[in-house]
Amino acid sequence: GSLLDTDLPVNALYVLAPAPPSEAGNATPVDLAISLPDVAPGLDTNRIAVLTGRQLDYYRAARWGGLTSEVVQTFLVDSFEDQHLFRSVTSDQTRVAGDYILDVALRDFQAEYSGSERAPSVHVKMIGRLIRVVDRELVATIDAEARASAGDNRMRAVAAAFERAAQQVVVELARETAVAVAGDASTLSSARDERNLAASP
Repeated sequence: GSLLDTDLPVNALYVLAPAPPSEAGNATPVDLAISLPDVAPGLDTNRIAVLTGRQLDYYRAARWGGLTSEVVQTFLVDSFEDQHLFRSVTSDQTRVAGDYILDVALRDFQAEYSGSERAPSVHVKMIGRLIRVVDRELVATIDAEARASAGDNRMRAVAAAFERAAQQVVVELARETAVAVAGDASTLSSARDERNLAASP
């Protein structure tokens, strides 16, 4: 039967495993905080969203382990940390003094059925806005998007496709964020050197 119209009670909770660890070199010596994502309407629920055409629905017998925003934030923090690109990565709610905040918007996070395909593909899209904490300056805007086919119309396959797409997105987001941070730090260092040179007798 369809995963959408079943009357079975909820019997499965799903979470996202972090992206595989990276063997990156020396981490950039900055502390990064990640915001609780701003989630597109209809997606900020513990229900797993599915789109057929323009109709938004939810799988009946499955849930995320928390609100989508909470699940995705935890996934982002853990994945960024495991990429070893920054000195530290925390959630914005911890109120730890950091150098940058990544303000995240989750625009797509749903399974999608189209045409005669029986199994869905999963669409994940995030937009990260990197903000320098000291002056609240917007440093960079980074888009990352991925799709993954479920291959089978079973909830385990759909959840695995969510994980693959989300992992692809987060690795791209982490790498591009590290590049933006390094570029900003270089620009700030050059500006400081010019000011010091101008101030010298």
